[in-house]
Amino acid sequence: MSEDLRAELTRLTCDLVRIESIADRPGDLAAAIDYIAAYLSDIPGIFVERSEAEGKPAIVVTLRETRSPALMINGHVDVVVGHPAQFAPEIRDGRIYARGSQDMKGSAAVMLRLIKDLAARPERPDVGFQFVADEEIGGANGTGRLLDEGWRCGFMLCLEPTDLGVLYEHKGGMWVELRIPGAPAHGSRPWAGVNPVYPMAAGIAELERRFPVPSPDEWRTTVSPTAIQVGGGSRNQIPGSATITFDCRFIAEDSPESISAAIRACFPGAEVLVDRSGAGLRTDPDHPEVQRLAGVVAAHTGEPARFYREHFATDARYYTHAGIPAVCVGPVGAGLHSDEEWVDIASLSTLYEIIVDFIG
Repeated sequence: MSEDLRAELTRLTCDLVRIESIADRPGDLAAAIDYIAAYLSDIPGIFVERSEAEGKPAIVVTLRETRSPALMINGHVDVVVGHPAQFAPEIRDGRIYARGSQDMKGSAAVMLRLIKDLAARPERPDVGFQFVADEEIGGANGTGRLLDEGWRCGFMLCLEPTDLGVLYEHKGGMWVELRIPGAPAHGSRPWAGVNPVYPMAAGIAELERRFPVPSPDEWRTTVSPTAIQVGGGSRNQIPGSATITFDCRFIAEDSPESISAAIRACFPGAEVLVDRSGAGLRTDPDHPEVQRLAGVVAAHTGEPARFYREHFATDARYYTHAGIPAVCVGPVGAGLHSDEEWVDIASLSTLYEIIVDFIG
């Protein structure tokens, strides 16, 4: 491993994780993109387009003047909420401990170094890079918008954390919010009102029968109640309504329409307040580019590439939904969205080398 490469990837990652780029801090989202733009400003001859929608900035870089490179590499600089100490990176045992180190500012650092080195080649490869700032909240104003604005490619790599495995499929996501009506009354006179808690509880039990919680190894649709609000806070009042939110993760065999219908059947008479969904990721693992990537991964790790499916979502789904093959491959780490998030520094260098070899 080049010490220069290791040192720069460490520095870039640490610089980026010091920026608290969470969804409700637009200034810090902009600061993360500003940092990237400043790094890019020292690289001559590249093509840079910066844009923003709904307060979510993005920057796209290509090595040739095109909006449809052969390969697009995608990464996000937004992170989930963390406590203040997590934004002060700590290096120990060959790891960077910090919020966003694994997901996925370490990968953003790899992307920056790749741009610098690929741009220095006598003949630049046909590669583009997307840095977005809203993946953690769905990606509609980042990767989704860029796709809608005409950014295409032949093949996409999202550098989400995969422990250097190849993620070729993940579930779609759906969010449903229901309001169950009731009729308020004094808590001592329950016959005088209609308590929405009972149909809510019955509906949850029925939904659990239809969508039982699977084991981690089972590939099934899940429908999880995640937020419940009942009444206005008075402990002696029958509530006038109950609101419940579901996080649904669905496999290709199910559809948003069938899941929505099942939820409605479990809660007859409920009012649907929110019903939105996002497609899943599915790329054929036998696709030639995926197999070529797997061969490069195997050459650098010394063992066959691990192909796998994941329950959560990534921005790669936007491109596969548009018919463009995409997979995720990223560094080794642990503690995704936890208080002990870390990324392995050596794996950042390995990821860099894998992509350089994949580009050729």
